[in-house]
Amino acid sequence: MTGLRIGILVDSPLKQQYLGNMVVQAGHSIGFSYSLASGATMPNAEQDVDAWVVDVAAEADDSASPEKTPLRIFTDELLEQTRVPVIVNDTGEPTQTSADYNNWVRRMLQRLERLSGDVNLQAEAVASEVWVLAASTGGPAAVKDFLKQLPPALNIAFVYVQHIDSGQAETLVKMMGSVGHYAVSIAKQGSVLSENTVTLVTADRSLSIHDNGTLVVGKNPWVGFYSPSIDQVTANVARVYRQRSGIIVFSGMGDDGAASCRLIKQQGGKVWVQSPAQCTISSMPDAAIATGTVGFTGSPTELADALGRLKSPQYKKHYS
Repeated sequence: MTGLRIGILVDSPLKQQYLGNMVVQAGHSIGFSYSLASGATMPNAEQDVDAWVVDVAAEADDSASPEKTPLRIFTDELLEQTRVPVIVNDTGEPTQTSADYNNWVRRMLQRLERLSGDVNLQAEAVASEVWVLAASTGGPAAVKDFLKQLPPALNIAFVYVQHIDSGQAETLVKMMGSVGHYAVSIAKQGSVLSENTVTLVTADRSLSIHDNGTLVVGKNPWVGFYSPSIDQVTANVARVYRQRSGIIVFSGMGDDGAASCRLIKQQGGKVWVQSPAQCTISSMPDAAIATGTVGFTGSPTELADALGRLKSPQYKKHYS
């Protein structure tokens, strides 16, 4: 799930308009919208939405009253519905020329952009271990052989970073999804790095990973020479997953991924590479090997077999 149906409850038509625009800007749709200023009867909480945004200034709710107001009753009902995320604010009337307005917009956009991940987290098993599959020229065939040989249910999430035109992403997903035991999909806003999945990173927009394992797809292109950037993705994985991270560098031209191999190793993760003799072009594996961080080298099938054995305690000492 990427775009959500958002319910909006506010205390002014202007705020209703601004929030509606932000919901759409964040990639969602408006499932329900209500302003207290309309004077209409308060809605009930049983609306067909995936999440709520409630932004009502404190003075709009007579909290001093001994009786609960309709607004307080409505908000309490929402907060009790734990299956639906609720964003609650109490900002005043927005004024576009004020610094407070800009801060409000920035905070709300950030929270709205994270909503898909919050909802997806409730439905999917987040992986505790993440490995990057890094490849360039000759990589697709090697990664396909790796996935074909890989044992099922290792409870690892794989992030596949392939130097390839973004227009080929769907073809690559079908190619990798046709073999092996792991579901393959393109990285999208709010996607979760779930167990036993492969997430393909595309070349058109940058990507980052939240601490909770959800993805943030940037609005801007990748920074630097490579698109997508193996180093940027792997550095993010190393920061979040530390010793529960790994990288396998497959066939490819250039040195993308070499710098981040050091980060993975520093965090206690594992660095493996495809044997240079097995590569179409060995520049990327050679650059990784030159860092002195590589713990295992093999063909794609040997790498898959080794990872399967690594997940059994009796083999851990051989592939550390």
